Amino acid sequence: MRRAIKRILLGAGAILAILLLTFAGLIAWPMPLFGFSLAAGKIVVASDRPIPAVGGDRLLRDCGRLLQRSPLAAESRQYHLYVANDDWRHRLYFLPNPQAGGLTYYYGLGGAAFLSGADFDSGRLVKSGYVTPPPRTLAYFCAHELTHIVTGEHLGVIGLLRLPEWVREGLADYVAIENRQSFEQLRDALGERPVDAAMMQVYGAYPQYRLLVSYFLEKKRWSVDQLLNTRLGTDEALALMRADR
Repeated sequence: MRRAIKRILLGAGAILAILLLTFAGLIAWPMPLFGFSLAAGKIVVASDRPIPAVGGDRLLRDCGRLLQRSPLAAESRQYHLYVANDDWRHRLYFLPNPQAGGLTYYYGLGGAAFLSGADFDSGRLVKSGYVTPPPRTLAYFCAHELTHIVTGEHLGVIGLLRLPEWVREGLADYVAIENRQSFEQLRDALGERPVDAAMMQVYGAYPQYRLLVSYFLEKKRWSVDQLLNTRLGTDEALALMRADR
């Protein structure tokens, strides 16, 4: 009986290991599952459906411009963005977070960013039939997710995992927002209101985190390296910002 149980456990473990290795391989080399691609500068966008030339070129141009104005330099030769329109691809690549519009995997030797779907002609992200409104445009999601990869390049896998959430997501939003408000403008607009769906539709996915990043970069004059090396939690960072008022 014990031998039978042991064989079952070993078999289950082997199957699980195979599945994990297969998933890791599909993350590291997703291109075979995305048959259409365009490239410009450092950015390659690939999709499981044809990419219209005008919309695709606009995405590459706008996303590249957002990354160029980032305080964090993008040093790799290329950055890959994959658009998983088809349901089964979306289920596969968004397995860790099925509700996300964008998801990034950084594994030390590189990284890959995925979007849940795209309407290239209108420049909008599509998620389960929902089309996201500005300011979260397709270029916004592109720059946001690729910024996570750039951050990983500067910090490494362990450093990225240790990074406070408000820095990781706030910096990505700071880079990705097209019409970036100053710290004072964003503070006055947000006030002390809790973040809700209506606020996110106007100010991006992480408005409070972007406010904190704006405070430390613009008001405290932190370098981006200081920001990436802070260990301040969200509540501590908020307390410092509020005390400064």
